[in-house]
This record gives sequence, structure tokens and C-alpha cells, in this order.
Amino acid sequence: MLKYTQHPKWIKKSEILRNVPLRFDTLCCDTVLPTEFVSEQLVSNEVFEIDIITEGGGICQIFGQSIPCRKGDIFIIPPDIPHNCYVNESADKLYISRVFLDINDWFSGDISDMGNQRFCYGVFCGGSVIAYATLNASAYESVMQTLGAISSEVAEKRQDWQEVVRAELSVLFITLKRYIEKAEHVPFETGKEWHYASVAVRMVMENFSDSELKLETLAESLYISKSQFSRLFKDFTGESFSEYLRRVRMNHACRLLRETDMSVEQIVKECGMRDVRSFYKNFQNYTGKTPSQYKENKKTFNIKGDKIMVLLSDISEKMQQGRGKVVAELVQAALDEGCAPEKILNEGLLSGMGIIGEKFRNNEIFVPEVLVAARAMNMGAQILKPYLAASDVTNIGKVCLGTVHGDLHDIGKNLVKMMMEGKGIEVIDLGTDVPAETFVKTAIEQNCDVICCSALLTTTMGVMADVVKAAEAAGIRDNVKIMIGGAPVTDDFCKQIGADAYTADAASAANLAYEYCKAK
Repeated sequence: MLKYTQHPKWIKKSEILRNVPLRFDTLCCDTVLPTEFVSEQLVSNEVFEIDIITEGGGICQIFGQSIPCRKGDIFIIPPDIPHNCYVNESADKLYISRVFLDINDWFSGDISDMGNQRFCYGVFCGGSVIAYATLNASAYESVMQTLGAISSEVAEKRQDWQEVVRAELSVLFITLKRYIEKAEHVPFETGKEWHYASVAVRMVMENFSDSELKLETLAESLYISKSQFSRLFKDFTGESFSEYLRRVRMNHACRLLRETDMSVEQIVKECGMRDVRSFYKNFQNYTGKTPSQYKENKKTFNIKGDKIMVLLSDISEKMQQGRGKVVAELVQAALDEGCAPEKILNEGLLSGMGIIGEKFRNNEIFVPEVLVAARAMNMGAQILKPYLAASDVTNIGKVCLGTVHGDLHDIGKNLVKMMMEGKGIEVIDLGTDVPAETFVKTAIEQNCDVICCSALLTTTMGVMADVVKAAEAAGIRDNVKIMIGGAPVTDDFCKQIGADAYTADAASAANLAYEYCKAK
């Protein structure tokens, strides 16, 4: 009978971990789940991936199964598991904080032994191919704080930082195990059929180097019929057993060609293939190249995509740190690598600003941190502007913003502006001491979707009511949303004057304005 074994030692870490043994990034998904399952749209990594849904809602596709996800959901995805994420049609974006790590870099013994019950502290209950947990608000905050501590240690590399990271990772896995165990429900199939298919996939991953591996062998080891196993496997993965096994073997053959100097004969043996002749034929069908052609271009295959991924992650991270000059340099480097400007904007700058907005809303950071991050974003955006114009990338909407007549305070107003620009909104800043007529005139001339009014003084709040009346008199009230905010402003006052919304902080204002613009 087949048994669980460790991955062969020749499987090297992905390029993203070559220089840093643990890496963070943020993914912004805006693609809707296709109506028909297409396995080619799924991706797999050579390392563990921990995905934390931080905003929005969507679908996590694991093999052929679509799993609903929302803020607070965490997926732990082992190496070589095809997966992808998609946004809900009713949502706008799906933000995912991701952690990539090689278990063998941080643990040894039972914790890193894939066949052991304590593998990753037992998060993969019942032989499941993935681990899943839904966190409540306090647990989510705790997990994010743990990840923040790990990120800080990796970035700063202080004395004994590896020991701290190892300890924090242990806490993370143990915490997640507790929530996995007590989960009242999971959003995917967990019955006997899921279990059979999940175990079968794991056994293929661990035994693909066995040239005698066959469908009937696995079916016999699971004590089910060959026909039943074939059906379960196809339903679970979206591929037949032979297609999946061939793909796993070819993926590993590609890694060996990229990362080692092994001969074709050695690779054929290591990947459990029948003979060199059939390997050449299958490899060319799979990659469109001969093994020698593939190996000649290995630097392109090995570095290009990962380098762009690292650059986007660095843009987001350095922007959050307020390092504007570095952000500008990284944006230019990403452009030089051929990365699309809209991808740099969405997955580098805007995703980073989204994290800043969420931290600000949760009181994890304060106004100074937001200001320096916004300046860094603007420096990166200046590099992107001509490229975005050339590619016809437009803002999601337009807002005119100002502090009302009689009030000269602008700190809150400026913060709202930065947050809105961080959401991809074009903001026309009218400044301070702005009469009601100027708000309305600008909204008409600039075709604005939203008017935003700020006030810090109780004596100037009445001007906000004048803005609503002026918009009604100009006949644009049905076409323009009016948002108000500021220290003395309340939701009751908003309803009293007939404005559309009151928001208590800059991050909430940016999020609501984004929703208004998107609905236009």
C-alpha cells in the first residue's frame, strides 16, 4: 500500500524565497469566477501559501471546487495544489494578504514531516488537501498582529530574529488549528468522497516519482473501485487521473531543468516517467519546447514572473513605510520589467494604500503614518501617470472636496483626499473656506459623482445645508451624492439637512465614495 512520504529533497524553493525565506504580499482580485471551470487558470506554488481575506468577498477555487470566502477566512495551501481566487459579482475587490514559506526552513521533525499527524501542528485535519478557518474579530486581529510581528522580524533581521519567527509561526499554526477544530461548518465538501479525492491527490503529490503509480493502485489502497475512484478524482480536480499525474510530473521536470544540472535520463527517473523517448514527446506537447530549448531559456522562466511579483510586493511594503523615493524607483523598475502600469497601480500602490486605510480605521496607525504613506504613493503615481494615460486607464470616479465657507481647517480634509486617491478616485481639492455655490459649480463643470464637505467648527456646519439646497436648486441633486464629515458633524445632522451620508473617519469616507462612484 502507498504511504505518505516527504517531498524529494531536490524540489527547491520558489524564486520568491531565494533571498528571503519568508515573504508577504497583498493580492487584489477583480476577476469574476468563470462560468465553466478551466484548470489552466489555476496556479500552484513550490512553497506553502497562507491566504487571509482582509476585505471584500469572493471565491477561492481549489482544484474543481469553488469555496466562498469573506473577510476573516484563512486558507493554508500546501505546495503543488492548483488554486485561484475570484471576486463576487456583487463585490468590487477581493483583498488577500498572503504569506509564502517553506516549512523545512522553519521546522524539523514531526512538524515538517508531511505524513505525520503533527505536520504543521496538525492543521490538515482528516487528511484534507487544504486547511481552512474562519476567524471572529478578536481572533482576526490577533492573527494579523502575529503576522505583523513576523513581517517586522523578517524585515529588520534583529538579533535571533529566526528564533522569533519560528516561535511566532508556531503560535500562528497552533491558533489556526484551534479554530479549524472548533469550526461549526466549512464552506466546502467534507464528506467521504471529498476525503477520498483529497487523500488521493496528496498521495499523487508524494509518490509521483514511482513509475508504477497507477489509478488502480490508488483505488485499491483506498478500498474503493477503480470506476468510483476515477469519477471522484475527475470531479475533485477537474482532470482525469492520468492528466493530473502527467501534469504533476511535467511541472517537477520543468523545475529540475530550471534549477539543477541533472541529465534528461536522471529527470525521467526522478519524475517516474516511462522512458526518455516518451518524455521528450510529452514535454514538447506540454511546454512547446524541447528540454534543451527550455533549459537554455531557464533564466527567463525562472526569474521573470517572480521578479515582477517581488517588485509589486516591495512597492506596497515600501509605500506603507512612507519611503517615497524607493517607491518611485521600484515603480520604474517594474515598468522596465514589462509589468503593465495598471497592474502596478492596482497590485502595488492601491493595494498598499488599502492596507493603510484598514489599519487607520482599526486604530493600528495614526495620521502621521497615513500622511507619509500617501506622499510615497503620490511619488509612485507620478512615475505611472504618463503610462496610465497612454493605456487609457481611467479613475473609477470623480469627487470634489473642500472645507466649507468660514472654516480654514484642512488636516481632516487632506486625509480624506489621500484616502480617496488611494482608492483610485480622482479628487478635485477646492481647499478651505469654500462657498456652497463653488461646490455645486465644480460638480457641474467637472461632472463629479460626489460632493464632500468638511467642517471642524460648529458655527460653519450650516453651510453644509446650503450645499444641499444649492444642489437641489441647480437640478443636480439626483445625480450627485453629498457626503459630510468633521468633528462636530453627526449622522442625525446629516439626515436633518438631507445629505446622503455622514462618515466618522477618512477611511470610511474613502470606502463609501468608492461605492458611490462605482455605482454610477
